[in-house]
Amino acid sequence: LAAGRSFSPRPASGWRQRLERQAQEQGMEPLLEELRQVDPESALRLHPNDRKRIIRALEVWHETGKTISRHNRETAALPERFPAVRLCLSYANREHLRRRIDLRVEEMVSAGLVEEVRRLLKRGVSPECTSMQAIGYKELIPALQGACSMEQAVEQVKLRSRQYAKRQLTWFRRDERYQWYLWGEEPDFSAALRFATEKLHEAGLG
Repeated sequence: LAAGRSFSPRPASGWRQRLERQAQEQGMEPLLEELRQVDPESALRLHPNDRKRIIRALEVWHETGKTISRHNRETAALPERFPAVRLCLSYANREHLRRRIDLRVEEMVSAGLVEEVRRLLKRGVSPECTSMQAIGYKELIPALQGACSMEQAVEQVKLRSRQYAKRQLTWFRRDERYQWYLWGEEPDFSAALRFATEKLHEAGLG
């Protein structure tokens, strides 16, 4: 495969499935040791329990013969295909963001998230599979298995969601190309649309 963006995020060769089976049967240590051998940079960077990214790094290696670290550097060095304006939304007050995240989690629970996870478990979906590691699924499984209360599980969903939002903000703020529009306590979609339109015009894209 050519360098950079030509690598598919979901290749059809079956390497991901093989690595997933190996992790299921042998645990993560053999995979992490393999990663140390072929891509020590990623092995040092990734947490030993980060199953998803360890498998992804090995998948890229087996698919391309290149480490995912090299792949990411080559991708970042490629010229952009299209002119773009990068806009980010956040809240000026972090507490407002926290409250919106908590409210969103409560709305998801009210809309049937717990029943959705319960049905998946009853159908035989493994708690260890990749889809069940998503925020909102992983935290509810212990409550459905009797290991904690549902109230505690929901609080964990809120906490993990806030932590994820913080990581996202940190990631995007590293890139000076992004322009930020900050909400007040309540989102003002008309004002955000005006902001986005102005930035597009300034870049000659509107």
